[in-house]
Amino acid sequence: MIRNSYLFLLAIICLIASTTIAAEPTRYDRRWVYIARNLQVEANVDQTLALVDRAAKAGYNGIVLADYKFNVLDRVTDRYPVDVGRVADSARRRGIEIIPTVFPIGYSAGLLAHDPNLAEGFPVENAPFRVERGRAILVPDPAATIPNGDLEKTRGDKFDDFSYQDKPGVLTFADRRIFARGSVSCRMEGFSKQGENGRLVRNVSVRPHACYRFSCRVKTDRLETNDGFRLLALGRGEGSPSLTFTEKLVEPTQDWKRVSVVFNSLDQKEIALYAGVWGGRSGKIWIDDIELKELSLVNVLRRKGCPLVVAAAEGGVKYQEGRDYRTVVDSRLGVVPYAGEYDFDHEGPAIELTPNSRIKTGERLLVSWYHPILIHGNQVACCLSEPKVYDLLKDQAIRVHKLLKPKTYFMSHDELRAANRCRACLDRRLTAGESLADNVKRCVAILKEIDPDAKIVVWSDMFDPNHNAVDHYYLVNGSLKGSWEGLPSEVIIADWNSGKAAESLKFFASRGHRIILAGYYDGDMTNFQTWDAAARNVSKVYGFMYTTWENKYDRLEEYGKALRGVR
Repeated sequence: MIRNSYLFLLAIICLIASTTIAAEPTRYDRRWVYIARNLQVEANVDQTLALVDRAAKAGYNGIVLADYKFNVLDRVTDRYPVDVGRVADSARRRGIEIIPTVFPIGYSAGLLAHDPNLAEGFPVENAPFRVERGRAILVPDPAATIPNGDLEKTRGDKFDDFSYQDKPGVLTFADRRIFARGSVSCRMEGFSKQGENGRLVRNVSVRPHACYRFSCRVKTDRLETNDGFRLLALGRGEGSPSLTFTEKLVEPTQDWKRVSVVFNSLDQKEIALYAGVWGGRSGKIWIDDIELKELSLVNVLRRKGCPLVVAAAEGGVKYQEGRDYRTVVDSRLGVVPYAGEYDFDHEGPAIELTPNSRIKTGERLLVSWYHPILIHGNQVACCLSEPKVYDLLKDQAIRVHKLLKPKTYFMSHDELRAANRCRACLDRRLTAGESLADNVKRCVAILKEIDPDAKIVVWSDMFDPNHNAVDHYYLVNGSLKGSWEGLPSEVIIADWNSGKAAESLKFFASRGHRIILAGYYDGDMTNFQTWDAAARNVSKVYGFMYTTWENKYDRLEEYGKALRGVR
């Protein structure tokens, strides 16, 4: 009797304990890890399998798998599907869902690898050409130059013909011992530890809607800055746009190297060109051989929405490709250094006349075309209006579905920095926001056609009025406001707007979206604490994603405990 009572009591205790454990609140129902890996590399497969094991032990139940190869599944090795299958099987055995990324809208190299002409195009309008020896050649605007770009003319430490120079003789110096060519360079040194700017600035007249390359030669010695070295082109006047967006162009210590940035002048007639450092803290930098060059048909885009027009300067006769001049193609378009990437350090194709051309020697022509723009070094966005873009997106979704049969897809709409510039976009007479809304609506429809039960996630920034869905974002033409109108409420938002977390969460929750917090970002637990506090009273928040861009998983377990509410 005593023994039976003891067993009964023990059973009651176990039942209470199990009920307590089951009822223990899990702070975040969805606990994801972001893993970006090229799984065509065997070592990366092994690393990913190890991360899957760690994630499972730390209590995560989802992995957002970002592999560039998902964009080009038509050209992967035979081994690739096998290795992806190994990762997927390992995850599923451990109760982890694999969530693949699709639709590279913003960072579009994976899509443009299939057709580089689908890049968003910036217009060159009525560039003057002259005909010589059976070819039409660009006539550059003589005003669009940098006088004394070789820096040979000086008065002490001040360089002639520049509009502005930071602290001559204090931070910027005429160096006659170290130079790239000639006999003088500009040396910058003596920065305060808090950070000081060291720049040469020249105001230059340009032709509106023309393509230019701004370059110089640079040497560095243990250079440290807050905001790096830049080649910057700014429109003149209040509210004028920045025309260039560059990232790291130089190493802290390097020998002479030519660096460059390409821009379109848009509607500007005068611009300010800056070469130098922002927030220099220590070390030295030398600049020499500063040059502005107008480009001719470099990376010319050839698609219906980016027409090439060759017309007579007098009379306006439009000449015909194939009849009056041979087909114009840049053989280096979108293939340097890899498919889907663009390089501007080459000459564009010439306009070559046919034997029976109506164009005469000595004739002046006006030529118009479109070209892509590189943002932050290598980012190129696809056009949102060309039909072939959607054919390729659908093909990608079908291939990813066949490979992984996922329950959830993660759409990679992120930091769309160029849009609504080409003829295909402008002919629709939509704002940039309306165009993006249409795009994301069509992307959701593609996934639902393939799998009606699919769950869909998208990054928050391009649909957040508190973040990037604003007026005049980077080189987007017009406003991105209203982009969120294309998002069905069933789409889950991966919110990374930590700077305005409360406002962002409130906005998406009010529209009925469930929300995954995209946090960590290679920092510490402070990021989690910020997000966790902002999300406490937002019922639509049901998950958190450990998000790293630097493949740093040092705090994976620490975050795992916090997400489960483990003390």
